[in-house]
Amino acid sequence: MSDLSSPTSKSGSSLRTILKHLNEEVFLDHPLLTSLFVTDFALLSFGREPLVLRFFLLAGLVYLAMFFSAKSFASDSQSEKRF
Repeated sequence: MSDLSSPTSKSGSSLRTILKHLNEEVFLDHPLLTSLFVTDFALLSFGREPLVLRFFLLAGLVYLAMFFSAKSFASDSQSEKRF
C-alpha cells in the first residue's frame, strides 16, 4: 500500500496550476465569446436538446475552452517576457 501515491498529488496540483495561469482579463477582452461560452455551458447543463445538437454544442464548448486557455496562457507568458 505504500507505493500508491496520494489521490490529490497529481490532479490537484495540475488543477491549481491551470487556475493560477487562467487570466480573467481574457474573458473581459472577448465579451461575445464569453457569452457564447456561458450560454453553451448552460444549454448543455440544463437543456434537453436533440443528440445531434448536443454534439455540436459540445464541440463549440471544447473549442471555446481551448481558445480561452490558449489566450490566457499566451498572455501570461508574454507578460513574463516583458519583465
